[in-house]
Amino acid sequence: MDLDLKLTEVLAIYAAILSTFVFFWNVLKSKRRIFVKLTYCLDGDGDDIQSGVCILIQNPSVNVIHVSGLSVLYPYRKTNFFDILVNSIKYRRWFSTYGWVHSSLSLYKLDDGCPVSIEPGHAHKVLIPYEILDELLKDAVTRKFMASVQDQLGNETCSKKFEVQEVSNEKESTTPTQGCGV
Repeated sequence: MDLDLKLTEVLAIYAAILSTFVFFWNVLKSKRRIFVKLTYCLDGDGDDIQSGVCILIQNPSVNVIHVSGLSVLYPYRKTNFFDILVNSIKYRRWFSTYGWVHSSLSLYKLDDGCPVSIEPGHAHKVLIPYEILDELLKDAVTRKFMASVQDQLGNETCSKKFEVQEVSNEKESTTPTQGCGV
């Protein structure tokens, strides 16, 4: 098998491969993407510092995203795979959050800043203080919750499950020892 390729043919093959790669790169980069992450954080300034869990809505895409709503989900009952399968067949939709309750942060008098437009490469942060988390999760089966973001086209993006540790507001009082060996 003899491959006698001229320089122009090699350049044409190189250009075709490169343009195909650039096309798929642009398609992937132009797709709307929203990342929703939950993490422990502190927020505030001066003496008014609050601690809790932050919801970070990140925009890694090249387009502006318009977030219309933010909700918090928590499990209100135990489910098994059989229940999820039966309801998925019945309603012709796969339920990844079957047994979870959607709750708005406005019910707890917390401003989520929505609707908001997030520029490419930027993020929007919402702090949920521990007091509100305790009130939110008091009826939950476990201390796990998720955040759900809905854009203005109705697409929903959920975070991963996040387990909140119990926070005790009582400070342990320790008395220093008064000398050694006494």
